[in-house]
Amino acid sequence: MPKNAGSLIVKLLIGSFLVGWMLTWFDITPLELLEDLTGTIGEIYSLALNTVRWAADYILLGAVIVIPIWAIVALVNYAQEKSRQKSKPRSDD
Repeated sequence: MPKNAGSLIVKLLIGSFLVGWMLTWFDITPLELLEDLTGTIGEIYSLALNTVRWAADYILLGAVIVIPIWAIVALVNYAQEKSRQKSKPRSDD
């Protein structure tokens, strides 16, 4: 076994404990998970998809404001940088 196998086992135990504890919040037992594994996977997929759809609405709404402001700031910074380069004396090495 690798030298850090003990550390790996402890991490797996802690992770398993936390996941098991979270599943008890939803009243899910190991037997229920195994009896309806495909249904459980489908529900997890559906929940994840709904979460992405929910977040996408807020992202698009915020982007309507954020993207134009970012573009204006970027153009102003670009224009300032160009004017600095024009006013800088060139040194011929």
